[in-house]
Amino acid sequence: MPVSPEIQPAAQWQNNELTLQNPLFREIWRLEPGGQLRLVSFRRAGGPEWISPRPPPAPGPDDAPICAPADSSTAGTRAWNATFSTRADGLILTAELRLDAPENAPATGNAVILPAGAAPRRPLHRLHTFKLHPLIAGAVHQLTGSETDATLRELEAATGTEKNIQLAGRIRVKPNGQTFITPPAIAHPFFGFYPRHLVVRDIQFVDQTDHHSNLVFEREYLMQSGERCLPLQTNLVCIEDTASREGDGFFWLLMAPLHRVRKRWSAVFDFLLAFQKGALTATACPAGYALARVAYTGGRAGATRALHAFQRAFYTVPPAPARSPETCNPLGYKPDAAGAVAENLAIRNPHGRHVTSSGTAFPPEHSALLLSNTWGDRCGAASLSEKFILDEIAAARALGVEVVQIDDGWQKGATVNTPVAGNQGVWNGFWAADPEFWTVNASRFPRGLAPLVEAADKAVVSLGLWYAPDSTGDLANWEKDAAQILKLWREHRITFFKLDAVKLHSRLAETRFHALCDRVLGESGGAIFFDFDATAEHRPTYWGRPGGGELFLENRFTEEGNYHPHQTLRALWSLAHYIRPKRIRLEFLNPARNEPDYVGDPLRPLAYPPEYLFAITMPGAPLAWFEISRVPAVVIERWRPLIVLWKQHREAFQNGSVFPVGRAPNGFSWTGFVSLAEPDADGPRSLYALLFRELTPDENAVIDLPVLLELPKPGRAQKLAGEGAVTIGEGKLIAYIPAAQHFLFARWEM
Repeated sequence: MPVSPEIQPAAQWQNNELTLQNPLFREIWRLEPGGQLRLVSFRRAGGPEWISPRPPPAPGPDDAPICAPADSSTAGTRAWNATFSTRADGLILTAELRLDAPENAPATGNAVILPAGAAPRRPLHRLHTFKLHPLIAGAVHQLTGSETDATLRELEAATGTEKNIQLAGRIRVKPNGQTFITPPAIAHPFFGFYPRHLVVRDIQFVDQTDHHSNLVFEREYLMQSGERCLPLQTNLVCIEDTASREGDGFFWLLMAPLHRVRKRWSAVFDFLLAFQKGALTATACPAGYALARVAYTGGRAGATRALHAFQRAFYTVPPAPARSPETCNPLGYKPDAAGAVAENLAIRNPHGRHVTSSGTAFPPEHSALLLSNTWGDRCGAASLSEKFILDEIAAARALGVEVVQIDDGWQKGATVNTPVAGNQGVWNGFWAADPEFWTVNASRFPRGLAPLVEAADKAVVSLGLWYAPDSTGDLANWEKDAAQILKLWREHRITFFKLDAVKLHSRLAETRFHALCDRVLGESGGAIFFDFDATAEHRPTYWGRPGGGELFLENRFTEEGNYHPHQTLRALWSLAHYIRPKRIRLEFLNPARNEPDYVGDPLRPLAYPPEYLFAITMPGAPLAWFEISRVPAVVIERWRPLIVLWKQHREAFQNGSVFPVGRAPNGFSWTGFVSLAEPDADGPRSLYALLFRELTPDENAVIDLPVLLELPKPGRAQKLAGEGAVTIGEGKLIAYIPAAQHFLFARWEM
């Protein structure tokens, strides 16, 4: 819906203070002697002040929780220069504050007095960029510039010895448990908290799903002065005021790969909370990445809603054309000579299109399409041929699949998974192995892709391909890979690519990977969509590119009893507390395969009706992880009506506020999701419930609803699919499903 002018965001620079605000929040940053911005106020509209008016205690000696760096002494002062500017791109406002050494400073700006000892080892160029959206109670902050880039390069090359404390910081723990932190040079200035009673939730995410099934872990700390320092290595921290009846809190979100991926070029902590002289202080060290801080109300459910809203509002699109990444920071921003930032963080405007700072329009965010992939039946490339893919396209049309994706084996070159006689295949160095590696395999597809594209057009189905960017030399061949993907799009109209085998072993490799994606999206006008494989290696996964496309979450197979529906449901349910479900590509398999591998297993795929397997994926982006043309007709007939129904409701369900409810799935619980869907132009609001009765003897369940949900009048819901009935009473779902291992999909109109 259109956003009225009175709720446009605003930024103001006055008396060395930067004020950022919209009707939902306000924050103030003060430029300190030393050249850094300190947060001095942050509050949600109608909510509490989070920042103490008193300056935080200064770092102390080596026996203080927060220790001062060895060479922190300064003497004398000198003048530096600060300039400020803003620009609006659609509904987003970007405020930029640039701090320069005198010899590099522009002719205009405000003089800032800094201690002489703060003079850096190189000319200073700090660009603080803040992005504001009128419907988000917070801002995105990123610190870039020559000093930051040089420090991060040194940090990546550092050996971790004592001489690198200034770069990486240091954590010391005594045998008695006392912890002492020496912050790194690139950490933000500390601020103190105003509320006295806080709980801190450290959320840890796990990827490499080929080796992990438990993907989210949480540690909770009730803060009091006896708590030791908390140096947290994570992407997400939620901080809540336990004294607040409304459940006031805010989240810190570091938009970066998981810490294990970027460990070489990150400091010893991402976030730090510590009591110094009895005062709780905090800082963050985003190390060149974008850092969001967003206020919310409603406790845990409020955090979920705010995180989903943040991911829904911001959608990454590239500058056009993409620039060389060699000196970019990890998100691909590159300051030009005038200090402007190449904008690749945009939002949907009221007209449903994405617009970059250059005015380039991009297609709106697409629906979570039902995609099939030929790899899920473990036949590898053995089945691939023109006839087989034509059969898959025909079967896709009959089932309702919207994208048929051909996995590894369509290309001429052989990977480790597609060996041919005399060639054992490679998993890197694709261009060196064969300059024609990414041309179409002539033995499998003698007429090329043209007959497949023609058949797909007639069936109103899109074609997708598996692709593995070459990670050799820190993705030195990124431009070749971008050009090849664009060639496949131009010549064959391939618009869906699964990116696999990526190895981000350096900051440069990560930067080049973003440059590859940005160039492809920029030159295609946003017509190409990516699935980012999260199953192995070192990849961006959950937060490294949060607006870039779906996450291909996991490989699960019926061989050796590896696929269990309740595990897939648990992965989605766990992640959905933080990650918008629509971003997750989630598998359902052919339950008729490999039944002997599940002998005696009460949670085997065939123990569930086929519809249950698809229903698990409905909040996300469903993945038909099988060869469609080889699924028994009786299973297809059970899936087809539910797929038709899902398509009718997916926009409303997935674009609403989605909350996991019930117990964490374990095969023996009541669990599910609810979604409060906003109205379209003329329709009413809807509340959806998707409930699963796992293998439990209880045919009835009472499930708590988030207290912040606006609820319809009590009454029975309209059953859309599944079995049973559900009503609402006193803020709870009262559900009935007559048989175990069945589901219910229902809706109320508000």
